[in-house]
Amino acid sequence: MKIRFARECDQNNIMEIWNYCFNDGPKFTDYYFNNKYKNYNTIVVEEETNIVSSLQLNQYKIKLNDKEYETSYVVGVSTLPEARGRGYMKHIMDFTLNELYKKEQLISILMPIDYRLYRKYGYEHCYDQIEYEINIEDLGGFKSSGSLIKANSDHINEMINIEKSFLENLNGRVIRDEDYYENLFKEIESEDGHIYIHKNEESDGYIIYFINGDDIFVRELYYKNMNALKGMLRFIYNHNTQCKKVNITSPLDDKIRFALSNPRTVNMKLKPFMMGRVINLKKYLESLYIEGNDKSSIIISIKDNYIKENNKIFKISLENNKLTLEDGNFDYDVEFDINTISQLAFSYINGKEAYLLNNLEENKEVIKFLNLIFVKKENYINEYV
Repeated sequence: MKIRFARECDQNNIMEIWNYCFNDGPKFTDYYFNNKYKNYNTIVVEEETNIVSSLQLNQYKIKLNDKEYETSYVVGVSTLPEARGRGYMKHIMDFTLNELYKKEQLISILMPIDYRLYRKYGYEHCYDQIEYEINIEDLGGFKSSGSLIKANSDHINEMINIEKSFLENLNGRVIRDEDYYENLFKEIESEDGHIYIHKNEESDGYIIYFINGDDIFVRELYYKNMNALKGMLRFIYNHNTQCKKVNITSPLDDKIRFALSNPRTVNMKLKPFMMGRVINLKKYLESLYIEGNDKSSIIISIKDNYIKENNKIFKISLENNKLTLEDGNFDYDVEFDINTISQLAFSYINGKEAYLLNNLEENKEVIKFLNLIFVKKENYINEYV
C-alpha cells in the first residue's frame, strides 16, 4: 500500500472510483472533474500500482470568529468495493490530517455521510440548518411589489451583495467572490437547477432551486428584506400546478417561519450539516482576538490520536486580548478530546456545554475562561462540494 498525492495521469482512475461510489449523474461528474477537481489536492491509496481509494481537499476561505482562514473541505472519500475492510480509510485520513498540518492550515471541514465514520478522526458536528417542508398551496397568500428574472453571470456582483447582507451576522461561512459564483452557476446548471434574482428598486434577493418530480428543493433563499422574501415565496407558489411540496434549507436565524400564515401545517426540522476539526490548535488559538484584557490562564490536556502536535497538555494564557500556548508536563484543570475542542473552536458549543457533554463536574473558573475565548455563535455554511 502506498499513499500519495494524485498525478495528472490518475484522473480517469479517480473518476471511476467516484462514479462507482456516488450517485451523481454524468453532467455533474463532468462539471466536478472539469472545474473543482485538482490532482494536487487529491490523495490516493495505491495497491500494486492500482488506485483503490481517494479523497479530495477542496480549498475554501471561511470566516470564523471574525478571522478568515484558508481551509480544506474534505470530499469524495471513496474506496472500491474489493479494497474495503482493509483499513485504508484510517491510513488515508491519518495521512491527510498530517499533510494539512504541514501545509499550515489551522482548521478543516467535512460533510459526512455518517458521523460515526469521521468522529474517530477528530471531526465533530459544528453546523446546522433548518429544513422546511411546506405544501405549496400554503404559500398562496404572499404578495410582492418586485419581480423575478432568471439570473446569469452578469448578476454576480448583485448576488455577492445580497449574500453578504443576508449572512453578515453568521459565523463560519465561506467567503464568496466572483470566481465562486462563476463556478456556482456551472454547478447548478450541471444538476439542472435554476437561479432567479428578485428585483424591486434594486436586486434584493435570490433563489437557487431544483424541480424533482412533484417537489421543489430550494438550496438557497437569500434576501435583504421581507418584501423580497415574500416575493420569492410567491414565486415558489406559482409552481403549484406542477409541484405539490417545497423543501427549503436555511440558516437557523432565518425569518421564513415568521412569515408563514400557518406554521402548524409546516414541517420544520433541524438538519445537521457539516463537521469541523482543528488542525493546529496552538496557531488557531493564538490567531484569535479575545474581548477581555484580564490576565488569566487555564491548563488543558488535549487528546488527539492523529495529530501529535495537538496531543499535549497546554497552558493557555490570556493577556492584552491575545492568547499564548505553552506545552509541558503540567497538572491540568480539565481534559478534552480534539472533538470537543473543535466544537469549542468553531463556536458551536460553550464551556458549560463542553463540561456537560463530557459528563464532567463543573469548574466555574475554567468554564468562565472557556466562555471568554469560545463565544457561542450561530454557524452557517452551504457548500456541497
